[in-house]
Amino acid sequence: MECFLTELGKLLKEKVLNKAIEKSRNIFCFTCIVKEFNEEKDKLEKVRLTMREQFQVATNKGKGIKSNARFWEENAEKLIQENTERKQSWFFGFCPDCIWRYKRGEDLSTKTKEIRKLMEVKFENVELDRHLPGVERYSSQYYIPFESRNLKYEDLLDALRDDSNYITALRGMGGTGKTTLAKEVGKQLKTSEQFNHVIKTTVSFTPNIEKIQDDIAGSLGLELEGISSSNRQNKLWSRLTNGEKILLILDDVWENLNFEDIGIPKSDNHEGCKVLVITRILKVCNQMAVSSRREVKLQLNAKDYQLQLVTVASSLKDEKRLEEWDISLKILQKPVSMGDVGIDLVDVYKCLKFSYEFLKDKKAEGLFHLCSTFPEDAEISTEVLTRLGIGVGLFGDDYGSYKDARIQAATSKNKLLDCYLLLETKKGDVKMHDLVREVAQLIRKNEAKIVNKSQKSLVESDKKIKYLICEGNLRDLFANKFDGSELEILIGDMDMTGFLQIPISFFKNIPRLRVLNLSCHNSYPRCLSLPQSMEPLSNIRSLSFAKVVLSDISVFGGLQSLETLELTHCEIDELPHEIEKLKNFRLLKLEKCKIRNNNPFEVIQRCPSLEELYFLDSFNGFCKEITLPTLQRYRLSDVSYYHYRMKDPISRGVFLKWDYFSEATLKFVMETAELLHLEGTDKGWRNLMPGILPMDNGMNDLIDLVLENCHQIQCLVDTKHIKSKVPSVFSNLKNVTLRSCSMLVSVFDLSTSRGLLLLEKLEIIDCEKLENIITTDCDNDNNNSCNSMFPNLKFLCIEKCHQLQFILPCHSAGDFLLLESIMIRSCDELKYIFGQHQDVKLASLKELELLVVPNFINIFPEPSSIKGSSNSISKLQSESVKSNTLAWSQICCFGYKSRGSTSTKMPLVSKDEPKDCSITLVTPSHIFIYSFWF
Repeated sequence: MECFLTELGKLLKEKVLNKAIEKSRNIFCFTCIVKEFNEEKDKLEKVRLTMREQFQVATNKGKGIKSNARFWEENAEKLIQENTERKQSWFFGFCPDCIWRYKRGEDLSTKTKEIRKLMEVKFENVELDRHLPGVERYSSQYYIPFESRNLKYEDLLDALRDDSNYITALRGMGGTGKTTLAKEVGKQLKTSEQFNHVIKTTVSFTPNIEKIQDDIAGSLGLELEGISSSNRQNKLWSRLTNGEKILLILDDVWENLNFEDIGIPKSDNHEGCKVLVITRILKVCNQMAVSSRREVKLQLNAKDYQLQLVTVASSLKDEKRLEEWDISLKILQKPVSMGDVGIDLVDVYKCLKFSYEFLKDKKAEGLFHLCSTFPEDAEISTEVLTRLGIGVGLFGDDYGSYKDARIQAATSKNKLLDCYLLLETKKGDVKMHDLVREVAQLIRKNEAKIVNKSQKSLVESDKKIKYLICEGNLRDLFANKFDGSELEILIGDMDMTGFLQIPISFFKNIPRLRVLNLSCHNSYPRCLSLPQSMEPLSNIRSLSFAKVVLSDISVFGGLQSLETLELTHCEIDELPHEIEKLKNFRLLKLEKCKIRNNNPFEVIQRCPSLEELYFLDSFNGFCKEITLPTLQRYRLSDVSYYHYRMKDPISRGVFLKWDYFSEATLKFVMETAELLHLEGTDKGWRNLMPGILPMDNGMNDLIDLVLENCHQIQCLVDTKHIKSKVPSVFSNLKNVTLRSCSMLVSVFDLSTSRGLLLLEKLEIIDCEKLENIITTDCDNDNNNSCNSMFPNLKFLCIEKCHQLQFILPCHSAGDFLLLESIMIRSCDELKYIFGQHQDVKLASLKELELLVVPNFINIFPEPSSIKGSSNSISKLQSESVKSNTLAWSQICCFGYKSRGSTSTKMPLVSKDEPKDCSITLVTPSHIFIYSFWF
């Protein structure tokens, strides 16, 4: 027993001793604990940066972020923001504060373990498929609540609320507002939470089952890619019958739709799912067994003739001669041969045909008919219209350049918009009203056809087809025996099984073809072999292929009329030298293509007539120091998601590493680009101007500038050795982002900053040696010298710039009037936002965030601390500061008795007393919460 107690005592003594040693380490090894924590924190920060890059990629793809990945990033952010520079001591700094050290050391040891646990967590994928928006995404701007329409609105609402109805039909002639009404009712049902999901899909005259399934699945967050046809049906059916209240709006239904083929449940087992069918045809209602025979019919009445009135009125709005109005009236009153036009379309046809003929513009008329070849409700961009217009010769053979043709297309499009023969979408694209589209096709006597695999007879029996859009199997298209002697445009969105070779007989059947667009909508590219000769296509102007393995495309070099070549998600052996000989070759687009051999730019640089190049995510290992011809328009990117940011207004954009360019090409790109994102350089350049470009070039076309991991750059523009007036530079610049530029010391000088009148966003992250954003000697500059600094700036973000003592040197009345957001994070030496005391008025400011700024004192120095060198310590800094005065007329502190005053004390804390202080700032119209961490 005595031996047992002795051993127990030894064991307890050993444990107590070990514990004491472990705890004493917090005091005696405090420096090592801090060092260990900082080392682990640096490792975590690199992983966190990679995680944020993955988040950005997912966001640009339209994906969501997994909640566990977001939670990991938030925890990592908290640990990274931990400041270890703070110290406490006794006796005027001669003795350390042991109690504080003990607590702080224990805290840092715990957080070091937390960091190691976070580092052990691995995420294979952070992306999360987002539910696509349903009917709630549609605008109500075109919905006019006539009294007659309100009755139909309520009637349709009642029908869809009735639990005894599974299928409800909405029937009426084309263009009477069925779809618009259904969208409004659907939005109401979704907003009132009577349905969890309201999903609209367009069926059209040629139903594409996979597209319908994808439309429904996308809004439900259901992944169907790579799944067999039968499993797609089963998976969709299972999702639609899981008990959620789901309304499916099937628009533009022309024939009986087999729900089983899609995966839509039938009436006997639909659970919470309901279907609204929109159609023109009574027979469809009967065939689809509309519940309780209840239909909501729309009839055209006097108030619904607005389309006819608008189109005729807009055609004559600038006509002041009375005789022209008289002639127009007689034309409208005159009976015309209507052919196949139904009795209910007679008046509409006459009015729309009158507006069409009143255009008196062949290009506008041609563009009008081009738009009518697209499926119903299709949204068409100006770029697509330009390329098709060039392809069919709409602008003539001497249209000039692609740029000139684009201007002509935009002009013709605007004429059609002015006459309401086209409608503009939110994105700036155009679409056709259903009635207008029908009339356009009647005018051209059905020269345009949209057919699927079950409608081959429609093509085989018609000898006057000029525009043909096909859906179905590509093999069937090549085997189809139709008269293609008049065909000018052929667009095929096809399925493809196995290896397939295009027969030469197919091309011989379409000798007048000018535009060929073949795409495969399989989940991965399929092998498509070209014939050894494409000589029959002597008139071809535009070739486009998507999702096919073409391998050898040297045969394209024999198409002497070819102007446009577009390859998307394709695989080729190489870009052939044969295309260098094409004298009319003006546009090349390669997007997400695999080029197996050789440097494609060796061919591109030798294409003498090339005007536009879109080279997106198609670089191979042979692309080194590329050289470009002189181009009017280009977009170059080696990142798969980046080109989605390059919208049509940006005509010249680059997202590449510096090393891709030869020096001459780099200068050309920098001089002409509107969007410039460059990464990494080891070529020794310390500035953009005059280091790479002479100052006179100015980079005045540039709108967006991003420099990342450029470790040699010290400033953007160096004006030290310029004795004369500095020329205008960056005059169109709107957005600047500088990230991880380790040698960057300053960004702009004062004279350059005055010229940045359009700058809206300035973001500087992880530039550890940055001392000044704007270099100026504010002691020698009066207020006038600071006028008009960034008058359009809206967003300012500075992060991890540890040498900065203030953000902006000075401030005057005309500066920063539009500034909405200031975010400053992890700037260890930051003391002020503005370098001079001024009457600061930021009327538009909505957000101010200061995080981890341990030396921050105030918005600006007190007047007494303005004078003196930057290294001097002001009285305000040297004293033990317990509170500072924020004299800011537009903002006051909320929560104090002096809430309404213009001078409010904002309590700060000493460096020895860390706190997380949250205060509320009040602007004239809003209240916002801001966090200040000191």
